[in-house]
Amino acid sequence: MRHTIVLIAFVLAGCASSGGGGTGMSSDRLGGEARQVNANLITADEMAAQSFTNVWQAVISLRPAWPKIPAYVRNGRMAFERLQEIPIRDVKEIRHLSREQARVRFGPEAQETILVVMK
Repeated sequence: MRHTIVLIAFVLAGCASSGGGGTGMSSDRLGGEARQVNANLITADEMAAQSFTNVWQAVISLRPAWPKIPAYVRNGRMAFERLQEIPIRDVKEIRHLSREQARVRFGPEAQETILVVMK
């Protein structure tokens, strides 16, 4: 009976660690440690683990559920498609900001946005 409980615990632990957000990214290993994926943040380490050349590729691949909305880069607004012009090597992180977060950062007229933080 005790062996059965231990076996069930191992099986459940294995199932829990293999699940992800549908992209297969959350259970990947990065730098020898398990990586935690934040649904609203793409880190430089997460981008470096792939072979992306620009921000648009990273967002489309790593967070496909993010809306294709305008982005702020160096406090300037740009169309989502123009993220193809920003090389990954120049980016520290990419954040999805809710409407409330965008308004706090950019003012009362701001809407939901993607924020690209440059190095």
